[in-house]
Amino acid sequence: MTFGKISVDGQTAFARFERRIDAPIESVWRALTTPGELGQWLAPTTIECFVGGRVTVDFGEGEVVDGTIQTFDPPHALQYSWSFKGEPDSVVRFSLSLSDNLTLLVLEHRTIPSNQAAGYAAGWHAYLDRLSAVASNGKPLDWDR
Repeated sequence: MTFGKISVDGQTAFARFERRIDAPIESVWRALTTPGELGQWLAPTTIECFVGGRVTVDFGEGEVVDGTIQTFDPPHALQYSWSFKGEPDSVVRFSLSLSDNLTLLVLEHRTIPSNQAAGYAAGWHAYLDRLSAVASNGKPLDWDR
């Protein structure tokens, strides 16, 4: 199991994760950019797959993230702004490459409020476990697990 790293600089933080996923890079890309697959590992999501396109992630109970795609380079890079009510905007970036016949996924979440960094990191850790499962066998892990 791979844990992420958090770096704090004053009022903001940076979280970084690396995961090696036993799935083709195209399968991991689909899990990042297809609403049906995003809904399996993250939350119900609408995404317009082009630079300038909108991203909306609905975690339920009024917890909605809105963003705009800043980088869209299939199947290697996806970056979008992350706007959550009551917090300053941040940026999420997913980078994919091949590594020893596995897909290397690097997630970077920048300019997170430092007082929220541990919660974001814990959430991303669990969500990336679920993403790995969806990309490799199509079955997300139980959230409580």
